[in-house]
Amino acid sequence: MSDTMFPQEIDSEAIFGVWRIDAETQDLLKAARSVIATALNGFEARVTRQEEGEATIAALLTDPAERTRVLDTLRQHWRDLFGQGPSEAALDRAAQIGRRHFEVAVQPRHYLALCQLLSRIVTDALIEDPNIDTPQAVDAVGRVVMMDAEVVLGSYYGSLADLVSYEAQSETRTLKDRVSVLEDMAFIDALTGLFNRRYFDRSIAVEISRANREHTPLSLLVCDIDRFKAINDGWGHLVGDRVLKHLAGVLADMGRKTDIVTRFGGEEFCFVLPNTKPEWARLVAERVRARVEAMPIEIENGASLSVTISIGIGTYRTGDTVGQLMLRADEALYRAKRLGRNCVSD
Repeated sequence: MSDTMFPQEIDSEAIFGVWRIDAETQDLLKAARSVIATALNGFEARVTRQEEGEATIAALLTDPAERTRVLDTLRQHWRDLFGQGPSEAALDRAAQIGRRHFEVAVQPRHYLALCQLLSRIVTDALIEDPNIDTPQAVDAVGRVVMMDAEVVLGSYYGSLADLVSYEAQSETRTLKDRVSVLEDMAFIDALTGLFNRRYFDRSIAVEISRANREHTPLSLLVCDIDRFKAINDGWGHLVGDRVLKHLAGVLADMGRKTDIVTRFGGEEFCFVLPNTKPEWARLVAERVRARVEAMPIEIENGASLSVTISIGIGTYRTGDTVGQLMLRADEALYRAKRLGRNCVSD
């Protein structure tokens, strides 16, 4: 592999400008440094748990010793990145990591999975700490992780030449296109095109902070497809996927510009309604429920499948954490299921 693929200089000032790594961001990271350091201490345990990433880690490399070296290098790099703050030296390390990944055949999708896990671990820690300015800190961490990933992947693909000079407009546009792709991979559910759980976790924290600061109402709808397992078992997973995409389209069409619609996981969707009182949230929920019920899904040979959903409503109360708001919405959803499904409960 030729060294000419990797330029010797990186325009760190320009890269920081694209990702808004300014003095305010550095201050936010510094204030959260101890929380982030504690979260990183648990990275090794989380990354090797079966349900959260063992398959991804195992897929990194077949050689256990090399896999350990790769993970150790990443952990130390991220510890330095957040412990000392983003810097030119940190960008150089990221470029070296990308080059090493190319040499030992670490696939970009596996590296990005690790980045998503890192963001989730740190975000969870920030949300739980009452002394942290959560929305701003979470946003800062997200930008730093994505900036770091851009450099690592740029080095991996031998395209750091695109990052050296940002003076030409075409080069800036190329970088922004790649940034957009990375953000999509991080926040978009591949099947439905909606925002995913990771985006929800970040957004709900921001909206709770805003509701508390501006004393505005906030409501949360948790929607679950009724008897979805029976649909998968009876019609197959391809039809199940069609049902998920159909519901995603209905929800997206009914949301306002300020609403946040996400696929939370499986057959569960969340609808964040900023500046929405409980009575209005219930009206929205009833409209969504009725629209889904009234729109059967065409499946095959002219056949159609009627689908219903149950919806639980959670309303923000002053001082609520994300967990408390989610718990009330989940409890309301369970009540809707017990009431016979295809209904709304709060």
